[in-house]
Amino acid sequence: MGEDLSNKTLAILLGISVILSLGGVVVFMSRSGDQLTGAALTPTALARINISSRASINWTVNLVDWGTGFVNDTAQFCILDTEGENNPSNCSGFTTVTEGLRLENDGNRRVQVNISSNVTPDQFIGGTDPWFQWKMAENETDSCGNSTSGGFCSTNDGLNYNGTWYTVNTTSTELCPCFDPRNTNDLINTELRVKVPSDSFTGVREATLTAVATAI
Repeated sequence: MGEDLSNKTLAILLGISVILSLGGVVVFMSRSGDQLTGAALTPTALARINISSRASINWTVNLVDWGTGFVNDTAQFCILDTEGENNPSNCSGFTTVTEGLRLENDGNRRVQVNISSNVTPDQFIGGTDPWFQWKMAENETDSCGNSTSGGFCSTNDGLNYNGTWYTVNTTSTELCPCFDPRNTNDLINTELRVKVPSDSFTGVREATLTAVATAI
């Protein structure tokens, strides 16, 4: 009788052990499945950057200096420009200049540019029929458009004072309606020319050109 009871007890204990073992397998498999197929607690990620808007222009070549000289006594005037004109039959001593001023859009915005001089030809040079003139040209293609197009300036040339000599303006006047900020399209040349009459002022004469940018 005691032997039968022991056998039954062993059988019961074995059955409980098997059930517990199977339960452990089920729990383990369930947990393994959760690890393989469960979604992240935060399913999205974010990258952020704050880029400042900067409207800025800069004279990267900001000086024209013809040095010291005079009009020859056999001439009535002397003409100098930034394209190499320095006629020796009329001019003595002046330095030959082959490069004008250069304006760059060094910001990251399209801008409208106005330009002006602080003096007229009479105030700068003096004498009989003096000249003080400028002429503009794109240093890089499509630097100045006449409107915006697709986030940039149009390829239609909008540059004023372009290709011909104009008397400088002491009133702030539009130079470029849309000056492009891209590195391959952001340079404008300003050539200068003066006519110095034989009865001009003497001494050091200076003129200041001011370019002002407005973001568009």
